Amino acid sequence: EYGEFQTFQHFFKRINLRKAQMIGDLLGTTCLVLALVAQVPQMARILRGGSVDGISFNAYVFDLCSLTIKILYNYRQGYPFLSYSPSVVYTIQGYSIVCMMLWLAPTNRTLAKMSFVAGVAGCLFFLNSPIPDLGTLSLLMKGALLFSLANKASHIHSIWTCKAAPALDSTQWLIYTFISTVGLYNAVWEQKDGLLSLQHLLTSTLNIFIFCLLSRKQRPKEQ
Repeated sequence: EYGEFQTFQHFFKRINLRKAQMIGDLLGTTCLVLALVAQVPQMARILRGGSVDGISFNAYVFDLCSLTIKILYNYRQGYPFLSYSPSVVYTIQGYSIVCMMLWLAPTNRTLAKMSFVAGVAGCLFFLNSPIPDLGTLSLLMKGALLFSLANKASHIHSIWTCKAAPALDSTQWLIYTFISTVGLYNAVWEQKDGLLSLQHLLTSTLNIFIFCLLSRKQRPKEQ
């Protein structure tokens, strides 16, 4: 009887593991699809309005630095691609938006353009070089936390000081919040990674704050 009980216990444990894996795959696929469309409204808004008012160039540069480190860290840890695929999509979209900002910016941004080109060259060199050891990447991930905070702080400052309605699209920040919340769940319960958990927690909190701030700034214009 005891052996039969162990057999049933093992059977139900396997079912629960399969359910958990299915739910994880479903959430990961959902996040990937949402990430693919997250910044499309932002790109369309920039191209349609021809304005980048209220959008921080520095914020995107900080974000790209943080995302590059995060992708390398997840890859080196051997985490499933679905768990960090939104970061890959964000990186591609982020470079596209930065190019739009450099193209549409009304002021001379020669230094910014040079810094951006140098940053792209540095990232390409870093990606083609041997991946650093896990200890080095862990230190870089702590730096990525600071880059992430600097990114959100730059966004908040640009939105707060923008006199007109900011050109930032508010919908994407709800999507960011959902994706970072799912990432927090994976980091805590599946990956058990303290650095990723802290980053996702801070990101989720600041994303919802930025969404509320944007909604407040854009409400008079929408009315």
